Amino acid sequence: MKTIYFATKAVIVHEGRFLAMRRAGGKDASLELPGGRMEYGETAEQTVIREVLEETNLHITPIRLLDTWNFIPKDYGIDADYQITGVIFLCAVESIDDFIMSDEHDLYEWLPADRKSAEKMQVLFRPQMEKWDWDELLTRI
Repeated sequence: MKTIYFATKAVIVHEGRFLAMRRAGGKDASLELPGGRMEYGETAEQTVIREVLEETNLHITPIRLLDTWNFIPKDYGIDADYQITGVIFLCAVESIDDFIMSDEHDLYEWLPADRKSAEKMQVLFRPQMEKWDWDELLTRI
């Protein structure tokens, strides 16, 4: 049976930087945004809040929907019976003092919130992030 999953990702901005993480056991050095798959009964906002808490121990507030993304495995030469469609939220965090990275990731960086930082991100997110008006996003936090 073929399955479509829904997931959320967070652009967590703090002091002009955003959080990017590398999935543990990943095949390359590219980074992703924190977040994950929706559970039954959750809203998209509840999903991003829960997933970020699980992965980072950070309490966030989704500010607004930024973009959508799709992972269709065959587009990446992967034979799989699923695909993922998701949304990306711009999120605020009061403090990063309680940050604890989960075992899902093995590295994190607070990257400058600008178009150039998109180069370090997974190809899945890069096209969207390169189009964002980062200066305008920073005024929303």
